[in-house]
Amino acid sequence: MENPLEENTAHMKSYAFLRRRIALGLVAGATSLSAACGVTTQQEVALGQQQSAQINQQLPLINDATVNRYINTLGQQLARQGPRQDVAWTFYVVNSDVLNAFSIAGGYVYINRGIIEHARNLSELAGVVAHEIGHVEERHVVQAMNRQTAAGLGINLAYILLGRAPSQAEQAAIQVGGGAIFAHYDRGMESQADADAVALTTRAGIDPRGLPSFFQVLLDQRKSAPSSVESWFATHPMEEDRIAATNALIAQIPPAQMKNLTRDTQAFQTMKQRLRSMPPAPKDRTQ
Repeated sequence: MENPLEENTAHMKSYAFLRRRIALGLVAGATSLSAACGVTTQQEVALGQQQSAQINQQLPLINDATVNRYINTLGQQLARQGPRQDVAWTFYVVNSDVLNAFSIAGGYVYINRGIIEHARNLSELAGVVAHEIGHVEERHVVQAMNRQTAAGLGINLAYILLGRAPSQAEQAAIQVGGGAIFAHYDRGMESQADADAVALTTRAGIDPRGLPSFFQVLLDQRKSAPSSVESWFATHPMEEDRIAATNALIAQIPPAQMKNLTRDTQAFQTMKQRLRSMPPAPKDRTQ
């Protein structure tokens, strides 16, 4: 995939095109959502399909059958443990070294390559995937979209595509009015998604301690290489207290049950090594 950020002119053309595409396809649907509770599952799924089709044209996705099969098998294993069986869950790996993950309406979940490469074991990756599933389970995507639409805010694609705060010129080029594809969650939503992730991983037979463990990875990365996690913290408010809160939830799980949960597998390590053997991710962000 060509790097659209090599020149400022390329920035403007690329994002102006993206702005038109998303605005035409999504504004009408987003503005018709008067309240999150009034959105039917059918509407949510239809909106998610529309958003996903456009996102997949813009983001560099990993097109490797083995990697995609693994992430979808893991995602389906986790999603089956939740109550929302009314959406067709789909999982993608984005070819970006920026540490981020996001979900959109209708059960579409995107995990950046950087997340997988920094996850030390299966349980850490599963915790992140389950957390994003939790946002869909709780309909946070629809709620945040409704809130941002009502407030007249736009979509800031910079944190996904650039992995850093955009310049003033870039903001003017990439702000898309109408709705939120990449939702910004509040702390209450994050706590709910954390609780869902603990429940989903545990029910799936995976050690839930991978979630707070990976939170610590993110916090450590923020100190050593803040630009690599800027997009995560922009859309996922998180401090040390979330690690403590998640660990408190895990402490309520009976010790006998924790002994039987999987922390890592050879299949995960093999998939991770396969990913690392591929050409480096496009460098779309400024170091």
